[in-house]
Amino acid sequence: MKKVALVMDNSAGLTEEDVKKLNVAKIVPISFIVNEQEYYEGVNMSYSQFYEFLRDKKTNVSTSQPSIEMVKDAWREVLKKYDEIIYIILSSGLSESCNTAQNASHEPEFEGRVFVANNQAVSYSNKVAAYAAAALIKQGKSAKEIKDYLEKTKTESGIYIAVDTLRYLKKGGRVTPAAAAIGTLLNIKPILQIHGGKLDAYAKVMSMRQARSKMIAATKKEIDERFSEEAKQGLVTISIAHSMPDLNAKELKEFEAEVKQAFKNYPFFVCDPLPLFIVCHTGPNALAMGYSVDRIGATKLK
Repeated sequence: MKKVALVMDNSAGLTEEDVKKLNVAKIVPISFIVNEQEYYEGVNMSYSQFYEFLRDKKTNVSTSQPSIEMVKDAWREVLKKYDEIIYIILSSGLSESCNTAQNASHEPEFEGRVFVANNQAVSYSNKVAAYAAAALIKQGKSAKEIKDYLEKTKTESGIYIAVDTLRYLKKGGRVTPAAAAIGTLLNIKPILQIHGGKLDAYAKVMSMRQARSKMIAATKKEIDERFSEEAKQGLVTISIAHSMPDLNAKELKEFEAEVKQAFKNYPFFVCDPLPLFIVCHTGPNALAMGYSVDRIGATKLK
């Protein structure tokens, strides 16, 4: 049986505990460009430093895919100890890094040894994918079999994100300056959605309390329409996420309690910080929730 390694970028927001539990062989960091200087999360930029950069109106913060040479160097290092790699990466709908990595995996030195999963996931849906991959590795599945499973189930998740301010969406070009100005004046809170790996608008409300209710209702409706049988079998997990530092701890606890009450018969997976590259677009004080179908019980390892 071949020895399969799990390699990730940090789009799943894995904690140190997750990395150890799942035996992740390598994390390839997503890079950030801050005033034309490159930083890597967890390497030369801390969580707190990122938020300091983000809140400074004079500082321009954007994301950038890891250089393909960095990715290939990581693969080479891991392949010294393993026969194959399953590489789980940020959705192709949000970055070109997945397509770039897939092309690189077909180069002669990696062909048949590195398998890049285009499972179109991000944040905690990619964490579910990481848990699934680790479980399948334990079952003795090959990297190709794991890739096929993750891609087969790639549409079985959904995420909703309530944004506290339009400022960062304006900076990222997702709303016009005029719309952002009007929205800020009216205190509008946009709700974004991630389905099929793409970040799109979903709704607009006038308060975070309304946003919380809207996200819960949208998630419940989606599960009822798409995965009612899976929900009855206990296969649908619920998660929440947030972009912390200024978020009122009381509001986060209230949101978690509301979600658990609304989905009291569902397995609750995580309450995690949003990955920083998502926070580049949402800004601080965002709240998110969503679901993932876990057909093999992988999240029970949590």
